[in-house]
Amino acid sequence: MDYHCQIDIRPRLPGNLESDAVWVKGDMIYSVGFYRLDLIRLGKNADGKRVYRYDVLADQQMRQIKSCVISALGLRHLTEHI
Repeated sequence: MDYHCQIDIRPRLPGNLESDAVWVKGDMIYSVGFYRLDLIRLGKNADGKRVYRYDVLADQQMRQIKSCVISALGLRHLTEHI
């Protein structure tokens, strides 16, 4: 489907999340507060402070995701001439 795509994740996710990729399902749009999300915990550093994984998606990956959402909303015709 035009509203699904696979995003490769490098380096791989740790532990029970271990995966090379995740699926984007642009037809499943939710509104959620960032304060309700858990960060991926990597353990603690030498000082005993928690260490979290922070990843930033590449511009190309964000374009893929936006394309999936636009397709799911039936708005592909708005981007044909861009």
